[in-house]
Amino acid sequence: MTRKEKIIVALTASSHAVTHGNQLIFPSVLLLLQREFSVGYFQLGVIGNIMNFAYGLGALPGGMIYNYLGPKRLYVFCFLGSGVSLLAAGLSPSLTVFAVALGFLGAAGSVYHPLANALITSNVSQYGKALGIHGSTANIGLGLAPFIGGFIASKLGWRQTYLWFALPSIVIALWALSTEMVAGTRSKPREPLEAGTKVPLIRPKHYFTPALSCLYTINILNNFCYFGTTTFLPSYMAKRVSFQIFSLDSVAIGGMLSGIALFMGIFGQYLGGLLAQGKNLERNFVYICFIGCPLLLAMTFATDLLFFLLALTYFFFNFFVQPMNNTLIAHHTPVSMRGTAFGIYFSVAFGMGSLSSSFSGFIAQRFGLQWVFLWVSFSAFLMGVCAWLLDRMKDRGVGSCRDE
Repeated sequence: MTRKEKIIVALTASSHAVTHGNQLIFPSVLLLLQREFSVGYFQLGVIGNIMNFAYGLGALPGGMIYNYLGPKRLYVFCFLGSGVSLLAAGLSPSLTVFAVALGFLGAAGSVYHPLANALITSNVSQYGKALGIHGSTANIGLGLAPFIGGFIASKLGWRQTYLWFALPSIVIALWALSTEMVAGTRSKPREPLEAGTKVPLIRPKHYFTPALSCLYTINILNNFCYFGTTTFLPSYMAKRVSFQIFSLDSVAIGGMLSGIALFMGIFGQYLGGLLAQGKNLERNFVYICFIGCPLLLAMTFATDLLFFLLALTYFFFNFFVQPMNNTLIAHHTPVSMRGTAFGIYFSVAFGMGSLSSSFSGFIAQRFGLQWVFLWVSFSAFLMGVCAWLLDRMKDRGVGSCRDE
């Protein structure tokens, strides 16, 4: 890679960790919010839902905004907007203002994924390697945010946590301003088509073949599992794990142990990528989707060290799903459809998957935190069923848009 390409990779890799980390500050301070504002898990789940739903809004139109504004201005909007939203959350005088600030945080961050992927593929020649680095750093942010956020919150309070976390976003915005980046690379003009050559027409139904519909559904269910577990994992860790670490309080311990569990996603995502390149992808995908169900079911009833070990194992295997699902989307779409297909794939997953925060909050408030994991295990089971149906379609040679 050239020096310019390395700077782009470093910027996007750091940004990926920061944008995902911003979303996990809320779970790490959830218990303190509950105490200060005297609200239940359902209300807090709805606030998490607002943030996560807003985070999915920009996935589909993000590419169009990228082409209109250009990468630099969109980058500054994304991270300066995130930084200001974090400051507003930390200074909020009421829970309503706090919820609005988190909504803006999600909206500002929502353009990041189409922005970063377009920027990398347009500015880096070895973009496959760059995308691998970019993907792995998300898990660093996912692991560090509850770890650091829980520690700061236990010592200085939840408001200081949001104020301190605004700093990395503002630094990223300033870094982007000083970085050379272009919207796209020039391509050779297309050869004129011969007379009588038929241009394939892409219809809306091509984006919703049986196979693609299965893959969209699996991603929605996977996000149900992700948002349902991560929103309440630090709080659940704080209540279910009784051993002491360096005389830290329950908020810090919950955030620390949750961060360690989410760090397992780094290895899971890498190994999932390797598995996606192997043979029998659909069959292996069935096993990976089903494995989360018994682990989540066991987490419903486990405590202390056993619960922590189950969480480590669950997040290790859960992050296999994303690279395998992404690869299957590519297998079932021609290049001309892929951008829009991925836009649908991410937007429905973040948008509909975010509803899990509200529903999980309702279950936690009505029945208790542990039953959140029982409900999420059902989503994991349905993921496995959809993956099995996809494998059956492959055996019968149906389901792909390429079949039409």
